[in-house]
Amino acid sequence: MSWSSSARLLCVCVLTVGALTILRAGSAVAATATVKPTAAEQTELAKHPAYSGPLHVLEANADNGIHKFLETNEGKTVYLDLSIVRYVPMDPSSLDTPEARAATDRFEHPVFSKCWPDQRAEYIGILNFGEAGFPLPLDDADIKAGCATRVRFDLPMLESVSAFPVAWGDNKAQVFLRGFFEVSKNALEGGKTLYTLKQQDDVPYETRLTFDKHKTGKQPEANLSLPTD
Repeated sequence: MSWSSSARLLCVCVLTVGALTILRAGSAVAATATVKPTAAEQTELAKHPAYSGPLHVLEANADNGIHKFLETNEGKTVYLDLSIVRYVPMDPSSLDTPEARAATDRFEHPVFSKCWPDQRAEYIGILNFGEAGFPLPLDDADIKAGCATRVRFDLPMLESVSAFPVAWGDNKAQVFLRGFFEVSKNALEGGKTLYTLKQQDDVPYETRLTFDKHKTGKQPEANLSLPTD
């Protein structure tokens, strides 16, 4: 896989911003983890359902409850503090070269091979989920059947990729998303379901501050390198 000098610079800048943001967020969470919400803060927290944890697009989500959370909160505005591990986007023109194939295990990955409608469209951008979204696998049986549920983020407030921290590896990237999102649900062809999570900008500052303080957690760092035998 070849990268232009501008792409290399973008990755370095994003990684730097992401690392600093993660460190600052981790410090803030550690400082407030033992502080109980006040009565006023409890009132704010009761306004929106919250989910903190991983959202897997390359492995099963059977144990994290994200499917049930989205189903239960369709039509609502929710607070999300999550991480998504995905493959580093690759230029489709390089996918058939031996060098590109040797640099990734995506083509042997069960979710990527069975649940992506178009593997060559996966390069479209680190936060661009496309109209059909990314797979949201439930379990092994769901993966074998092609993944019945998909998810996409609609980010109208996104000014640049550095608005959300990203940790880059040589094979995968881990994207950290936090904020308020409206959950909507639509049917896709083939009996599949698409959840769209649209970023919201009309949540009061006091509410945002309370959720950032009490509903955020330290997301575990993922292994982003190509597996070795």
